[in-house]
Amino acid sequence: MDKHKLKTQKSQQIFHFDEHNIEKICTSLENEIETLKVVKIQNQPLKTPDVQLFKTTLYETETNTLLELPSLAPSKNISNITKNEIIKTTKYVLSDAVQASRYFQRTQHTQTEAITLKDQSNIASVWILQKEIDNNASMEKIPKFKSSDNFKKMLFISDRIVTSNNFSKKQIEFITRHTSDKLNSMSYRYTLEEILQFSNDKLTNFSVSSFVWNTMNEDILAVGYGKWNDESNGFKGAVCCWSLKNPVYPERMYEFNKPITCLDFSKTKANILVAGSHGGCVYILDIVQEICDPVIVNEKNLQNFPIWSVVSFLQKSYTSEDEFILSVDGNGSVRKWSGGVSKTYNTEQMSLIYCGIRNDAAKPNICKFDYSTIVQNMPGTVISFHPTNKSTYFVGTKVGFIVQNTVDSCNHYDKIFMAHNGPVYGIKFSPFCSSIFITYGADWQIKIWMENVDVPLLSLCYCNAVDDADWSPINSTVIVSVSGAVICIWDFARKTVEPVMMFTCKTGVHFSLVKFSKHGNNIVTGDVNGQVRCFHISNMPSPSFLQKSSILTALENMMSSNHELVQIIKKTMMKK
Repeated sequence: MDKHKLKTQKSQQIFHFDEHNIEKICTSLENEIETLKVVKIQNQPLKTPDVQLFKTTLYETETNTLLELPSLAPSKNISNITKNEIIKTTKYVLSDAVQASRYFQRTQHTQTEAITLKDQSNIASVWILQKEIDNNASMEKIPKFKSSDNFKKMLFISDRIVTSNNFSKKQIEFITRHTSDKLNSMSYRYTLEEILQFSNDKLTNFSVSSFVWNTMNEDILAVGYGKWNDESNGFKGAVCCWSLKNPVYPERMYEFNKPITCLDFSKTKANILVAGSHGGCVYILDIVQEICDPVIVNEKNLQNFPIWSVVSFLQKSYTSEDEFILSVDGNGSVRKWSGGVSKTYNTEQMSLIYCGIRNDAAKPNICKFDYSTIVQNMPGTVISFHPTNKSTYFVGTKVGFIVQNTVDSCNHYDKIFMAHNGPVYGIKFSPFCSSIFITYGADWQIKIWMENVDVPLLSLCYCNAVDDADWSPINSTVIVSVSGAVICIWDFARKTVEPVMMFTCKTGVHFSLVKFSKHGNNIVTGDVNGQVRCFHISNMPSPSFLQKSSILTALENMMSSNHELVQIIKKTMMKK
């Protein structure tokens, strides 16, 4: 034991170096360097001294965690966890039928427990089915409607399960956010692939007049249908609520005696749907109910003119913020309706009046220079609210004018300008720059405008009327449009003479509507045959990091010859 202690004490000796020892070490090192130089010059073998061994001891320190990424998968041992803790731990677990992530993206690899899968089946006999529909004698005391509702719910769930097995890959492809390739930023290879189709046998001869995504649930798409020039008996309009979980049959279907022309969801209640009809009625629907009795908002003030556009908006008062509905009809009247079901009233905002000059020189008994003034109503086509200034809205007309007005002003409009040489079909603002918007119509053109500028910044021309168009929510310079059977994708940062991609559908198809999905990798189209198609866009260029500056820079480059507009765009870039 004493010998061992002596060895440890010798190994643990502490050496102190003073200036004298340091000089000795430096001189010895210099001598060794000189000998090495001599050996290298004379090519002599080098004699190494004997190897000296020494002992080291390693001690483990405390582990300090700098970054910890928790697992998104729930733990197996959840038997002793309360319900509230289960909800907190599984808030990122997907419980939908479509098992695809839409709220988060991760590239880091984490170690998690293996996910176990288990097959489970159930057998339903004829006796069980008869029991559910109340054909058994033991179920006489229970009301029939309860058993039928339970049976409908079972069929509803089983229908979703079967359809999810058939369309699971397409549903995941539609919902998942795809990251674009950085190497594809300069390419023009846009490709379209049809992945889903919503159609019903009852609506084969109907035309898709409008559709809108639900404000709360991204899977719900409300579609309006109409049948014109048909004197046969039966319903002529319908509103269907389609779900991505069941593209075979609609979740809700409401029939009307007039074609449905426009739709919009409530801004405060996701279950309230506002619909306008060709007969002049403005309906309020509660899509929670399978059999809904729609409330006619304008029943006391029915004008029998087609309602071409309805928009739900919020207006602040001194005490609260109430919801209203703004509508425009074929007579040129813009009216504001209360959004409440019990109390409905209207306030006429303005009448769209056209004042022009008519030349009667063609008539023989009238002088050549005899002109007369025309005063007539302008039928409205579309209403669009400003994205930031919520009280300002724009109205498109069939004459080609666009009227700008505020909700508070009545019987007059703030501004009017000529936009197209024909009916205006749509007005849509850019999702990245609130001062830039597009208009499109029957004169084959898509025009890009800026607020407080009377001249369009850019015109995109196609060889047919532009029925509908929409901005891309992920790329500020990309616009999609439909004309007849052709889907066009425009990217005015790269091309303005023609679209960067044109996709022609099969014969007999005439598209009426188009809209991007909320993720931007898909588009939804409607046609005159009653079919709603979903197309997936692949090989898109990666969007820029600064979307607002990219759209303004692209417009500035395209208008380099017009110095006045370039200066206006530069001022806008300096402000924002």
